[in-house]
Amino acid sequence: MKRRLLHALTAMTVVITGTGVVATPASASDAWGIVCNLRENTWLRAAPQSGFVLRTLTAGRGFRWHGQVWAIDADSWVYGHGAEDPSLDGWVPARNTTC
Repeated sequence: MKRRLLHALTAMTVVITGTGVVATPASASDAWGIVCNLRENTWLRAAPQSGFVLRTLTAGRGFRWHGQVWAIDADSWVYGHGAEDPSLDGWVPARNTTC
């Protein structure tokens, strides 16, 4: 009898805990852009060639390029945001993307 009661209480706890989880909708920037992928882990920077890193973006994740490019010689940077934080825009080396 005690074992059945324990199983019933355990099952109720799992059901109650599971119903408490709320799914949050995916968020995305309203800004126009072309979706690319990142070839390697990349720092999202405040400005091209800047030492100020906003965050690290993960290889294989998406990057929305907003169409802006900064380039001098062979050094090209693209402006946009990573899938990790659509509200945070910055610059990444173009060579690190599939854009």
